[in-house]
Amino acid sequence: MIKIEHLEYGENGSLLNDLNMGIENGEIYCLICKEEQCLETLFEILEGFRKINKGKIFVDSNDVTESEKKYISSVNHIEDIGDFEIEVTLNNFIDYICGNNINLKNRVLEILFQFNLFEKDLNIKIKNSNLIDFKAVYLAISLMNDENNIVINDFIRGEDKEFELKFNILLEEMKQKDKAILYLTGNIFYVYNIADRVSFIKNGSLMPAEPIISEHLKEMDMMALYRKYLN
Repeated sequence: MIKIEHLEYGENGSLLNDLNMGIENGEIYCLICKEEQCLETLFEILEGFRKINKGKIFVDSNDVTESEKKYISSVNHIEDIGDFEIEVTLNNFIDYICGNNINLKNRVLEILFQFNLFEKDLNIKIKNSNLIDFKAVYLAISLMNDENNIVINDFIRGEDKEFELKFNILLEEMKQKDKAILYLTGNIFYVYNIADRVSFIKNGSLMPAEPIISEHLKEMDMMALYRKYLN
């Protein structure tokens, strides 16, 4: 469970203003905002990389507001592989991150299996791999600690439908394992297929007053919601 109380960030709450929300175990909560800076900032706050002006953050009922370690698995979006060491192989990259922990390595391989990637497929240099395979490796590494709480920042950005489907299946499996999942995005149409509840951030504030549950979302005019909360 992730709970955010009266969170404020930026000068006089200019970026995030009095955010109150709770992500329950066994749900995918989607937070939609067209301003990428707002989502990136909230993501970095939950990673422990930014200090908030005021407010509280709880993880599994523990106050982690001042803690650098939030006990949340975090998955950020990837545009390209240029920021990574491109001369090493995918397998070398995994081994470096996992160290000598065979359990972590097995967890990574278990997730990659769901994307039809096997250990024999990983003996290719990062610079020669395709972005989709690298994203699958990055995703598996990000989730290898198997935390109960997960925040994902706009990971699906125009990928092919096969990758998106496999990712959605993985999300559903994690939800069935009672994990609390917060998905941040600017794409209202993507969340239609995965969300249990949806909220929006507009001008730094959370809208509407209560999250929209999936049953109601499927009955709503998506373009009308887009114009109301994202225009």
